[in-house]
Amino acid sequence: MKTLKTVRDPIHGNISVSQLETELMDTARMQRLRNVKQNGFCFLVYPAMNSTRFEHSLGTMHLAGLMASHLELPADESQALRAASLLHDIGHGPFSHTSDAILTSHGMPHEENSAQIIRDTGVGDVLGDHGLDPSLIADIVLGKGGLGKLVSSEIDLDKMDYLVRDSYYAGVAYGVIDVERVLYSIKLVKDEVVLDPRGLEAVEALLISRNLMYQTVYRHHTKRIAEAMFGHALSCLLEDGVTPAELSGMDDYSLISIMRARDGYAGKIMECIDERRLFKKVFQERISIMTEPFRRELEENIGSIEGAISRDHGIDSGYALCDYPETRMNEFRVKVGMDGGLRRIDEVSTLAAGLRESEEEKLTFNIYVGPDWLDKIADFRPNKYIEYAQTRLGRFT
Repeated sequence: MKTLKTVRDPIHGNISVSQLETELMDTARMQRLRNVKQNGFCFLVYPAMNSTRFEHSLGTMHLAGLMASHLELPADESQALRAASLLHDIGHGPFSHTSDAILTSHGMPHEENSAQIIRDTGVGDVLGDHGLDPSLIADIVLGKGGLGKLVSSEIDLDKMDYLVRDSYYAGVAYGVIDVERVLYSIKLVKDEVVLDPRGLEAVEALLISRNLMYQTVYRHHTKRIAEAMFGHALSCLLEDGVTPAELSGMDDYSLISIMRARDGYAGKIMECIDERRLFKKVFQERISIMTEPFRRELEENIGSIEGAISRDHGIDSGYALCDYPETRMNEFRVKVGMDGGLRRIDEVSTLAAGLRESEEEKLTFNIYVGPDWLDKIADFRPNKYIEYAQTRLGRFT
């Protein structure tokens, strides 16, 4: 790769950028990511967590170059892997994962949105001008084929960058991992990511980092409350006429401006977040003690539960919210090549198995209520609102 310029990054140091990558970075779609926070509302807890999808994309591209060298990929595959890594988050909506659930429910998951942007906009024209097939790059972003698994799989370039980067900006020490050792322990076997057992300790350290980051940063209760509030406000915006396509194309600042200008629920919630007047948690239950059918029933009927709580206690709509966390434990399915075969990491590592159990144990279902409505729920009995599931599918305990 011929370097056109060098970008200084606080995580990886000097990042070399080619002519193609410079042109991709300068597209309007990529520049939008400068105004999309990497971690939604984490800044309400960790004030320095204002890093963006743009810098994360650069870091992922840098690691892709190291991976390509490690795997001795031919020049065309190396170029494709770097380009896909740079573009892998181009379809993220404002506040990143905060808007994901809403957009996904309207048929616009960020991965598919990224692929569509790569294929059908000026980003694809830039790729084509340099001899790259936009559809191929889109497929890599979607995790297809061996190169795709390097970008999006159980242990991938994306995670290797964001764990270290997010730890740095949060000011916590949980992201101190040997990224290069993890990277160099990866092999591609029949288009699947497989770990060399000699790098097992480095991957275990990555899993520890991930576990601690989810417990203390990504799932911090304040962040979860703010995102539940904001997510419901986004639903109201869509009901008021903002289209999913319009929402996905906004950055954080354009969305905030629209919400502040609204008179209804969205405007009130934005004012609450601006002033850090957040909802309060009135109920919490560990998901690990629920049966799997019960979990599904609960998750699928959250809107009904919220409505029932509001009606029974005289709370305005939108001021009693349920929060069912997304479970993200794909990492424990990554395969380790040993004894002439492939085995899951949580089968060969007692540490990995313990981390998986620890994560399952700490997942919670929560109910939040606006601070002005707390006096309405002095006699709040949450089990009443899920008794249909208790009757049909078993109880919490």
